[in-house]
Amino acid sequence: MFTYNFKRLLNLIGIALFKKLCIAIKENDSIQIREEIVAYILVFGVNLAYLLEIFLFLQNILKKMRYLKI
Repeated sequence: MFTYNFKRLLNLIGIALFKKLCIAIKENDSIQIREEIVAYILVFGVNLAYLLEIFLFLQNILKKMRYLKI
């Protein structure tokens, strides 16, 4: 379970941000890195929502094309 969660964390925040997180934990300065991680995840979420919207739009077009047999 640890390995799965660790890989998931790395996929979410990336290696560079993870290195900053390790340094911040070592120096007991987690407030600044926390804000940076939250901002990164929010940007990731917005981009993911945008891609999902495009996917659903294209899926709807394909459904209409099948119905009209184009």
